[in-house]
Amino acid sequence: MIKLTDYRKINHLVDQIRIEKVYPLSILEGIQTGEIFVDDDEAPTAALVWHYCGFANILGSYDENFIEETMKLMQDPPEGHSGRMALQTENDSHLEEMILRTPTVAKHERYILEFAGKKYIIPHTLDAKLKEISHDNYELMKGKIIPSFSWPNQEEFIENGFGYCLVEEGQMMACAFASGVSKEYVDIGVETAEECRGKGYGRIVAAEMVKEILSRGKTPIWGCDIRNEASMRLACSVGFEIVGIHPWYKSEK
Repeated sequence: MIKLTDYRKINHLVDQIRIEKVYPLSILEGIQTGEIFVDDDEAPTAALVWHYCGFANILGSYDENFIEETMKLMQDPPEGHSGRMALQTENDSHLEEMILRTPTVAKHERYILEFAGKKYIIPHTLDAKLKEISHDNYELMKGKIIPSFSWPNQEEFIENGFGYCLVEEGQMMACAFASGVSKEYVDIGVETAEECRGKGYGRIVAAEMVKEILSRGKTPIWGCDIRNEASMRLACSVGFEIVGIHPWYKSEK
């Protein structure tokens, strides 16, 4: 497996991206950070596209050896990478069998959601607290699913991403941001402070993100693990619908 530097060499594989497509596209389009590994540097037929946040997709005509090498990277990420790999795949029993030959790798599932075109209005009583994420408040973002989850630094996020947050007395109540960005799609990440959950704050920032994404002429994207019922319900409350389920794999090492 070879680390690719000229991403144009896998342009012929782009049409095969069907699952969590915004993340591999964000790398191929030069918008976000990631790595691409291939079977052959000159004429690749298989590729692993690995986003900074950990989401990874396999493209092309892979064989058992390519899957074995991918599993090695999952178990022991190279120095300088974020250290996570969440391999996103279609429902493919043969691929699943090859992946699960590695005993420390576990299968999970994610909802596939599509935006259904509904419109939502943010309550005016909270407008004063709703802020665009900027250099002034970036460090207030606390939790797991915040910009630093999918962007290596503040500068890259401010330049190529965007988001909104609810802030009160210098504390983040909730934030929603562009976790994955391509020319056509934006995947929404949302975090609500633990003490603020159940109050509708996540819905406010998520709805603002949907509105902003649409205003930019792009398609809002949302995905979540099927165990995350709160995220699924939040997505549906701002206009998404469940259209399927796909597997994903990670090391439990």
